[in-house]
Amino acid sequence: MKKNYTIWIGLPAFNEENAIKNVLEKIITLKKATNNHKIKVIIFNDGSKDDTVKNAKFFRNKLKLYFIDKKKNQGLGIAIYSLLIYFKKKSNTNDKLVLMDCDNTHDPKKILEMDKKVIGKENVVVIASRYQNGSKIKNVPFKRKILSHLAFITLNIIYKTKGIRDFTSGFRLYDRKAVNNFFLTLRKNYIPKAGFEMQLELILKLRKTNVNFFEIPFTLDYKKKPTKSKMNVLRTIFNYFSLIFIKN
Repeated sequence: MKKNYTIWIGLPAFNEENAIKNVLEKIITLKKATNNHKIKVIIFNDGSKDDTVKNAKFFRNKLKLYFIDKKKNQGLGIAIYSLLIYFKKKSNTNDKLVLMDCDNTHDPKKILEMDKKVIGKENVVVIASRYQNGSKIKNVPFKRKILSHLAFITLNIIYKTKGIRDFTSGFRLYDRKAVNNFFLTLRKNYIPKAGFEMQLELILKLRKTNVNFFEIPFTLDYKKKPTKSKMNVLRTIFNYFSLIFIKN
């Protein structure tokens, strides 16, 4: 595999005017630490009503930024799906895509560890997992923590999969071949999940292919998050179970 590939970082953003500055500053630090590949950033503005886009544009002279700017909020799932499509259209064969939250709870420096995990491999997904040795969870709201543990137990019983413990973490690296495989699983009338359950949908689709899954530990600290969580916990639980027991 060629060394000088590009790592694309996809950021779904909805009213993250403060957090996005911190995230992009950390990506600049990441860029300085890389020697063998380029960094490009795709920001999906999901109908933000604040200065998310304006604040991001201040970094155009330091980062290669691309924007998918939507005036109406469509949901995290649509944002993820749109970022996958954009990457598929614009990337080269050896490029990789990292999808991560834009709320400052995912540290871009972990991307180097994710990338190193699969050097020389292809058709891969690397998950920054909350359930590996060395992982830490701090200051997470009780309801959100309950949802995470419920999903962890349920999904590992139903979908026990080599390489995966954390099925719902949104901090992931996909290589180009894995992204292509995801789209090959879709029917012509496929409609992406609109909410947080899209993270699980991706895994369930990729399980049907020969994609190889890996995980690394990371620290999730909600104290770094400047805004309240946008997740409706009860709705997300319902959507998870609908995806598991109705469609699949």
